[in-house]
Amino acid sequence: MRKTILAIAALAFMALGCSSDNDEDKKPVSPLLTQGTDQYPQWLAPDYSLYEQEMYVEVELQDTLTPYASSADLLCATIMNEVRAVSKPTVVNDKYIFKLNVASNDGGVNVQLKYYCDKLHRIYTCDWIRFDANIEPTGEGDVYKPKFVK
Repeated sequence: MRKTILAIAALAFMALGCSSDNDEDKKPVSPLLTQGTDQYPQWLAPDYSLYEQEMYVEVELQDTLTPYASSADLLCATIMNEVRAVSKPTVVNDKYIFKLNVASNDGGVNVQLKYYCDKLHRIYTCDWIRFDANIEPTGEGDVYKPKFVK
């Protein structure tokens, strides 16, 4: 009887200790990439006639967010909490590109980006760059591929 109990205990221990799931392969999901409750934003493009300068930049969506991207997403640029550009994405070679024409009366002011992900119902915000009407429209680095999720 004692041998039977020990045998059952050993089998149970082995069954619990062996699993087909490899814990090392499981990557924790960032809380920033889980479903949120943000509503679709009502961002409106500015009246460009009110501004003296414009900065045109093509922004690529961060790789981390690309699996959740859709044509219903929005990106806006703000200066001092005022919307200065709004864009829906275009897909180019499986990359989501937002074409922004940012308006300002002053150079060197801070520009912030807000990205709405429709699939996740979340708005991601990042401090971006200082306004510069002479910036190249395309390029590499954080200017052209900002980091919303770190």
